[in-house]
Amino acid sequence: MAEFCLDCYNRLHGTHLTEREVSTEWDLCEGCGSWKPVVISFRRPGLFTRIYYRLEAWAWEHRGQ
Repeated sequence: MAEFCLDCYNRLHGTHLTEREVSTEWDLCEGCGSWKPVVISFRRPGLFTRIYYRLEAWAWEHRGQ
């Protein structure tokens, strides 16, 4: 598996992940070649975040009705 630092990962995938959303481990980044924390896995959103996203989706569906 390719190991990229958070900056390179976001640039390659067009995302805006933060350090709170991923688990990292120090290693050599294959994108920029620097010794940085690289993305290892993604963290599951907390309960508040999941509720917020569901409410936001519900509001989006019911706008203008």
